Amino acid sequence: MAIITVDNFVNKYELTLTDFNTTQLTSYIDRYETIALVELFGVELYDLWVIGIGASDPIYTFLRDSFTVQLSNGVILNSRGVIDMLTGIVYFYYSRDIMAQQSSNGVVEKKGENSENVSGYFANIQSRWYEAIETYNAIQYYVSDNLDVYPTFEGHIKQTLPQF
Repeated sequence: MAIITVDNFVNKYELTLTDFNTTQLTSYIDRYETIALVELFGVELYDLWVIGIGASDPIYTFLRDSFTVQLSNGVILNSRGVIDMLTGIVYFYYSRDIMAQQSSNGVVEKKGENSENVSGYFANIQSRWYEAIETYNAIQYYVSDNLDVYPTFEGHIKQTLPQF
């Protein structure tokens, strides 16, 4: 089930797209979208979520869309929505991987004639990951606080930042 497409990579997640890297970005979407959602919800709740989104079930569309709620314990949860979260996660993995390229001489760093790559930190790759994970955590916190509605939840906590 495709939630995001290359068209989602605009504004904050903007990438320069060509015929070559559009295909490459699509393969990253195909790879990481389902992985991220299964880790977010767990296998059984992910399957129910997919069915629920197709049927426009409000308990699943709520998780898909952006929301801000304050729980009974005072915690405020801000979710930018699943599309924003997935776009940020794919953006991170794609941007991280294109900083280096596999060649016959091993892994090399790309350099332009009049430019040099900046580190992932300065390229805002880290901040995009953190923003995506804030939404990921907000969704998980909301679901775990509402286990009576989502009893099959078995999601996995994401690391603050995967290794570069």
